[in-house]
Amino acid sequence: MKKLITKIEGEAYLKVYGEDIVEFVEIEFFNSRGIEKILKNRPFLDALVINPRICGICGHSHLLATAKVIEKAFNAKISRKAEILRSVTTAFEIVENHIKWFYITLFPTQIKDKSYFFKAIEYSSLISKAIAIIAGQFPHNSYIIPGGVTCDVTNLDIVKVKDIAKKVLDKMDEIFLDIEIFFEKLPKDIGKSLNRFLVVKDVSKIEERDGVIFYDNNLYEVGPLARMINEKEVKSVYLKYEDSIYTRVFARIFEAKFKLVEILNLLEEIDLCEKSYIKPKVINSKASISIEAPRGSLIHSIEIEDKKIKNYHIIVPTQINLATSTKNNPSAAQAALMGEKKEYIDTIFKCFDICSVCVTH
Repeated sequence: MKKLITKIEGEAYLKVYGEDIVEFVEIEFFNSRGIEKILKNRPFLDALVINPRICGICGHSHLLATAKVIEKAFNAKISRKAEILRSVTTAFEIVENHIKWFYITLFPTQIKDKSYFFKAIEYSSLISKAIAIIAGQFPHNSYIIPGGVTCDVTNLDIVKVKDIAKKVLDKMDEIFLDIEIFFEKLPKDIGKSLNRFLVVKDVSKIEERDGVIFYDNNLYEVGPLARMINEKEVKSVYLKYEDSIYTRVFARIFEAKFKLVEILNLLEEIDLCEKSYIKPKVINSKASISIEAPRGSLIHSIEIEDKKIKNYHIIVPTQINLATSTKNNPSAAQAALMGEKKEYIDTIFKCFDICSVCVTH
């Protein structure tokens, strides 16, 4: 059986083996847009404009990763102020992504009430305003550059951003209630996967073999569950349901709440008198970095020669979670689907928060 999956920032085909129960599944994304080829031989700063266009949902993460990999290549420094502002806007992007994913991508697989769509819009409009106060606009802002940021926020800006963060935080309990509504007729223990979690710290341990991403010779699950597994609230759910769909959904919404608290704490720490930008020295070099994007570990690698990009390579979280590997050594998404009823395919697959456009970059 071949099944088309839509509403995942694009589409994917699943080639499903088995009758009523999934024995194995192959995952196919349709094309390649060739961003890495487009970047080749361009001035290195062009990557700051091109890479965020890979994705309309997590473009901010691609911008941050691009700036950070260039900074690492140049051994550049940034101020704590710039670091905080970057962290705040990136955390807001994570919050917005998780909420929109829950109500727009996952929720309709079980609940056909379209009014929940407007909850996503309500949260998203607030969060977009918060990011725009710092970054100038959202999406597709360009305020993060190698060496820092281009903005100089005021105390009033900080007050406004804090106010929005508090408003969203105060409403988070509604989403946890909606999780229970979502699971009223859906088993909570389906979709168990590899039970191996990864937040990439050492990029040198990443290896690609025929499109499958290995870390220390193993396949892993990346994303909110990997990041939040040691938080007591998530840990208690995990101990009951293991790495099931319910744990995965709970961890993603819990991380949204966690990030809002983190934002408020970071804004208390900021010193607006610090520099926003420290000019880096341009040199011939290469570097690789990993950051945590909404869907998991995002890896950017660059080689710069004579102020131009000699090589650029990107590995996105969906490549790690949804590779087509073998039946004996499946990726996280393949493992989650194997042994489950076919009627749950759409929901289990989407619980990984898939991004087709990132994969086909």
